[in-house]
Amino acid sequence: MKNLILLTFLCISGFSFSQSYEYHITIRGMEDTIVYLGHHYGDKQYVIDTILTDKNGEGIISGTEPLPGGMYLIVMPKMKNKYFEFIINEPKFSLETDTADFSKNMKFKGSVENTVFYDDLNFITLKRREAEPIQEKLKTTETNSEEALKLKEDLKIINTEVETTRKALKDNYPDLFYTKFLTALEEVKIPEAPLQADGTKDSLFAYKYIRTHYFDHIDFSDERFLRTSILMPKIKKYLADYTPRIPDSINVAVDFIIQKAEENKEVFKFIVVSLLNEYANSKIMGMDAVYVHIVDTYYKTGKATWVDETAMYKITSQADKLKPILIGKMAPPIILQDSSGYDIPLYSINKKYTIVIFWDVDCSHCKKEMPKLETLYPDLLQYDAEVYAVYSQEEWDKWKKWLIEHHYPWINVGNLKMHSNFQVQYNVDQTPVIYILNEKKEIIAKKISVDQISELLKNYETMQSGQGN
Repeated sequence: MKNLILLTFLCISGFSFSQSYEYHITIRGMEDTIVYLGHHYGDKQYVIDTILTDKNGEGIISGTEPLPGGMYLIVMPKMKNKYFEFIINEPKFSLETDTADFSKNMKFKGSVENTVFYDDLNFITLKRREAEPIQEKLKTTETNSEEALKLKEDLKIINTEVETTRKALKDNYPDLFYTKFLTALEEVKIPEAPLQADGTKDSLFAYKYIRTHYFDHIDFSDERFLRTSILMPKIKKYLADYTPRIPDSINVAVDFIIQKAEENKEVFKFIVVSLLNEYANSKIMGMDAVYVHIVDTYYKTGKATWVDETAMYKITSQADKLKPILIGKMAPPIILQDSSGYDIPLYSINKKYTIVIFWDVDCSHCKKEMPKLETLYPDLLQYDAEVYAVYSQEEWDKWKKWLIEHHYPWINVGNLKMHSNFQVQYNVDQTPVIYILNEKKEIIAKKISVDQISELLKNYETMQSGQGN
């Protein structure tokens, strides 16, 4: 029994089959109340229907077109949204259970899929209960003692029993979706590293093997995996644990994943959209390059056939705005004016580093960041850095008065001549916005806080020093 974390209504569309569905549910303890039908989708859960139970706790889920297969939920608002799961892969069946213990009391008629599912679930629960006290005792037992060895052997026996039973299940029911589900849960088994030409073993063999074979157990052509809790968490784990956190490597990994989904248009759509949103909203600096890559590779090429013209324009326009200001790109040249109206081009600053900050006199967050920058400024000079502070608004008297009152020691400029389009060039949709440029005026950091500047400069210097060696 679990608690529903996200409760959202979702309309199911896009299915045009003639076969109807009908599921009878009986839940003792849920008489004369409302329960919800939901399903997993990615790493979230959605509610799609409401069922009213009668005085016996009975209710009917029915429709004229079949529900797409996958792992579904019965959610009970009366029990603080606790829920139990079952598999929809058959057009008709009935289930009966009790709120005292959903799993233990679960019975199905007309569903081999769910009977096997709950037999296995109850078996695993039993074995987990057998293993838990042994594991707890092992924590307080002297390592490698006779007792510890005996406890480990007991655990090994339990694990072997689980493996044997699960293997028999898969052999006996090879065509069930639950069999596929269990297979997808399996970790990749890494073979022994082969010897290299010099007789040694590659120390990175295991890592490389996992990166290549991590998804071997998942059938990306099977749309039912969209309605399980497996697919998106595995994708996120692969990107987080087995992919270097640099855009070029993530782009390769993203393509690797998406290519696996090309056999099924719904899986393909789900993964492309999920990854696009993941990197559109990433808080990690530089990950906007992955967003741009996804847009260029799958949206601009016409592969994202589900996107209408308005949404496509919005998505591609955002990518086009980001592309010129990705980490490693040359900063867009801008020519702005000081308070006296004299031109001060960004590229005229002959320093090792340039800190470009877009700010506003009336911005509350700027009022916190600018004093920090003023305090930091002497340290920045030690890095041979200069600050190019761009006033983002057009209230020139207010800006000039502010500069007189605060005596900022760095270069202060604004768009007095109204010839610059810096808001678009640097994607300044709020303030403050900070970029760090190296001596070539390449962007090495962006969208950061003042507190991060010193550490980023220090890390960049260390990295450059290492490359020089």
